[in-house]
Amino acid sequence: MALTEDGQAVASASFDGTVRLWSTATSEPLVTMHGHEGRVVSVALDAGGRLVASGWCGRTVRIWEGASGTEQHALRADRSYERLDITDLTGVTEAQREALLALGAVDEAPGVRPLG
Repeated sequence: MALTEDGQAVASASFDGTVRLWSTATSEPLVTMHGHEGRVVSVALDAGGRLVASGWCGRTVRIWEGASGTEQHALRADRSYERLDITDLTGVTEAQREALLALGAVDEAPGVRPLG
């Protein structure tokens, strides 16, 4: 949870995939934000509660407009092997190569496309 600087609102993260901004005066939700695909595990606010940031286990941070709950940005972390060039990699099976491509690796050989 995170509290605005003036104490008028609090943001909460939830395992149901939502983020809520609550009024501390009325204990009522002001807005519910939907968009995460799993448990939301962290939340932060700017001083006035105008922006809400939330993160979930899927390595995505979302930035929301606090008043409307509208998503402004989604920041995604690279996958484990994002952009790793495996074009000339030897000593791996085809299944291992496919797994690396699914994890974000690239193969510049003609006709090979990244998976995922």
